[in-house]
Amino acid sequence: MAKRASVIVVNYNGMPHLDACISSVLKQSYTNFEVIFVDNNSRDGSLYYARKKFPNLTFVINDKNLGYAGGINSGLTHATGEYIAPLNIDTEVAPNWLSAMVAFLDDNPQAGAVTPKVLLFDDRTKINALGLNIHITGLGFCRKLGKKDDISIIPENVPGVSGCSYLIKREILEEMGGAPQECFMGNDDVIVSWLLRLMGYEIYCVPEAVVYHKYKLKMNPDKLYSLEKNRQALLLYSLKPPTIVVYFPIIATVEALIIGYALLHGKAYLRAKFGALRSLSTDKNYIREKRVQVQKIRRISDFRLFKNLKLTLEWGQVFHTVDW
Repeated sequence: MAKRASVIVVNYNGMPHLDACISSVLKQSYTNFEVIFVDNNSRDGSLYYARKKFPNLTFVINDKNLGYAGGINSGLTHATGEYIAPLNIDTEVAPNWLSAMVAFLDDNPQAGAVTPKVLLFDDRTKINALGLNIHITGLGFCRKLGKKDDISIIPENVPGVSGCSYLIKREILEEMGGAPQECFMGNDDVIVSWLLRLMGYEIYCVPEAVVYHKYKLKMNPDKLYSLEKNRQALLLYSLKPPTIVVYFPIIATVEALIIGYALLHGKAYLRAKFGALRSLSTDKNYIREKRVQVQKIRRISDFRLFKNLKLTLEWGQVFHTVDW
């Protein structure tokens, strides 16, 4: 039978996280939901363990690792809910996590998606993210990372959702083409949020819904390549050409800063950044096709989009992202 909400948990070798995550999801005060467990070809026995311990889940088994966004899309094809709730495997959720988000979307039709208060798993007095802050060049930052939790339950209009956990209306996710399949690691939340805004929807953080996340701020060359490749493509397929011309000084400044960041951290980071730049040529057909799709769902101007984004960078997060 169809459920109101579909929780999609994407697993790849997530054995250490399974019990805390799935057990907490199954203890929700909200009952009209299903759990779809997507396995991305794990090799650690986690799929076997999950099937044995949680047999009532819906299992979707991929024969290769499709990444987080690809896993969400695999789960989406099996979901019955009008609301879709992607959730990281390395989390634990509070009992009213789902009910608070569903209630908010029910009561606020202008909202396309909501994201919970995400606290650090090992220090639950501190914030991992109250949604995302998104720079106008497509860089995403955790809102209030490391700040003390003030226990507020007042919803806030925020630039973007946290990819760790959010609830989105199914029809909207499908209209934008599903989760961004090209995002194997990271940046999927920025792109989903950016497109939501471009479609004219608002995004809220609902702190009454709480998630505890095993989070570590880090960067490596592969992640830098993926983030930059997808960020650059997003700007080209979503923004109008005149906007790119007007904002080119800001875009060029951020590009120079990222190249400088890569230069400081070694050849592997430089190769990653320049590889991402080269991808603009190799992926030009994809960018062209994506542009046609995105312009069809656009309902607001670039100017209105930028009013919901940020003009400042969060340097504290920029300079603490190297996993030595």
